[in-house]
Amino acid sequence: MKKQRNRTIPLLISTVITVFSFAGCAEKEVSPAETGKPAALSVNASILSAVGLMSGNPVLPVATADPDIIYANGKYYIYPTATGPNASQFHAWSSTDLLNWTDEGIVLDLANVSWAHTDGWAPAIVARNGNYYFYFTAAKKIGVAVSTSPTGPFVDKGSALATGDGTDPIDPMVFIDTDGQAYMYWGNTTFNIQRLNSDMISLTGTRGHNKPSNYFEAAYVIKRNNIYYLMYSINHFGNDDYHVEYATSSNPMGPWTYKGRITSPRGAIKGPGHNAVIRKPGCSDEYLFVYHRRTSTNIHERQVAIDRMFFDAAGNIMPVSITNSGVTQNGPGTPCYVPNPIANGQYAIRSKVNTTAGAGLYLDIAGCATGNADVRTWTRTDCNGQKWNLTYQGNGFYKIISELPNHKSLDLDACGIDRGANIQVWDVFPNDCQLWRIEPAGGGWYRIMSRSSNNVVDIADGSPTPGADVRSWNWNGTDAQLWKFEAP
Repeated sequence: MKKQRNRTIPLLISTVITVFSFAGCAEKEVSPAETGKPAALSVNASILSAVGLMSGNPVLPVATADPDIIYANGKYYIYPTATGPNASQFHAWSSTDLLNWTDEGIVLDLANVSWAHTDGWAPAIVARNGNYYFYFTAAKKIGVAVSTSPTGPFVDKGSALATGDGTDPIDPMVFIDTDGQAYMYWGNTTFNIQRLNSDMISLTGTRGHNKPSNYFEAAYVIKRNNIYYLMYSINHFGNDDYHVEYATSSNPMGPWTYKGRITSPRGAIKGPGHNAVIRKPGCSDEYLFVYHRRTSTNIHERQVAIDRMFFDAAGNIMPVSITNSGVTQNGPGTPCYVPNPIANGQYAIRSKVNTTAGAGLYLDIAGCATGNADVRTWTRTDCNGQKWNLTYQGNGFYKIISELPNHKSLDLDACGIDRGANIQVWDVFPNDCQLWRIEPAGGGWYRIMSRSSNNVVDIADGSPTPGADVRSWNWNGTDAQLWKFEAP
């Protein structure tokens, strides 16, 4: 049996990240933990590029921050804070699958903006009227530039769109409601909300300042089931505990009801904040959470990352698991995933890998151990160590509990986010180590994905030998990661 402990598994590093020092959010002088097991989170913060069929985190090979994201013309586009001289050059990055990202070059250069030339921070973008509208901070004012293409070039309207109220009117975000009305949200400490005219380059109506508890900066709004969700970042961006919280309202201008925290630092990964959210194209309720974070002590060396965002049965945003593996490949034609594809009940869980003699291999507790124990593969037996009780939790995830006496839970050792972290059975706890998402992979086979790491249940080295170790690994679509739920 592998002891429950803190383990760090080295990762393959397939991209050398060139780090640039730059300004991001304003330099201002401002002053869910896992429960149950005592082990700390196991984190290796090594930087990955795309690994297997997962994005890896960070996703961009440069140090940058404050991302927004859209989907257009069959591609995802990420727009981060400007780089270059005095943070003056905004770039766009594109991807068809979330795995491979291309620098589309400079889409807006502040050298071509008449009213401000420096401190290009935190852009936002929307598509409307056959155009793309690029909202940006420059010299602590909000501007807007227009293009017919998501890759620009964007042409500034010729003057600042807004200065806003408060000392730091930065970080614009534009939300278009289902009735067609557009709203702009912006501001550090002071929260500004105002309607946009249909031309998208001028404001109208009374400016609101309804501010939720703890608001600091980087507002982001989505609407789901007629509820407005306002996400925002807390603390100065250089604080290790820079993070995202949220509030809800029945009105896009508030007032807001505080709901709780979405992100937290994880091991060596600090400051997960300044987020955007995108619903997977063509899917009704799948969300990607785009944000920046850092592993460096240099607060300007931030990295753009993507993880999944889920809602519970009551419509609350669940805390986002900060991962190294990132998200699975998503492109045109990628299927939408139903939240609970397997009915509650008892199953034998069979691997797509067979023995060399052709016998099936099953998820098995070594020696039918009734205590905390390792999980492996084995050929079919009558032991209850091959009987698993699935219970859907109403939030996109399952508990998977052994039928053996003491009813231990399928568990990710120490909630480790590195690929290679061990899979075992352990005392039942209400934490992410023991929550599993089951997603169809075609042909009646499924992947079993950890909520904690976004890695999947995997047979070590794809071994066909009974007794092979079962571990977590980044999704790569091999037979060693495919499972079928059979009658026990």
